[in-house]
Amino acid sequence: MSLPFFNPDPGWLFLVGGVALIVCAAVIPEAEKVHSMRNQLQTIRCAEQHNFARMSACSRFLDDLKAGDQGLVRRLAASQLNLMPRGETALLIATSIDATPSDWIEASVAPPNYEVDPYPDTLLARWTLGSQRLWVIAAGAFCVFLGLIFGPALPIQEKPI
Repeated sequence: MSLPFFNPDPGWLFLVGGVALIVCAAVIPEAEKVHSMRNQLQTIRCAEQHNFARMSACSRFLDDLKAGDQGLVRRLAASQLNLMPRGETALLIATSIDATPSDWIEASVAPPNYEVDPYPDTLLARWTLGSQRLWVIAAGAFCVFLGLIFGPALPIQEKPI
């Protein structure tokens, strides 16, 4: 009588389920950390783009100032020195009279608008990311134990007398 190469029994279900629980308890927290790091990287890239836009706006401001742009020079004289050209009167008084040129530059650059992508909320993720993680590992180990206990029954071989 030959034994089959693979004999399905109820022990395999417990064994596979237990190993899957243990692997999930080990992998999901690390996947959440990777997801968090990717979100941080995207936030830093967005901030870097915003800083490049601010730097470009500052460079344009300095180039216009060096070129002697009449509108910019008049605006600077009016806001910083309270000087108006002769023969001109102000029609309105700006609410931003105390604004500095750096405030003007900041206002010309759109603020960054990056939204963080949340980690998917699943029942298994809640179990393995929270304080119940050790219980999930223990349940997986118990299932592996049950799978080994409910393994295939070996046939009893009779010894010749």
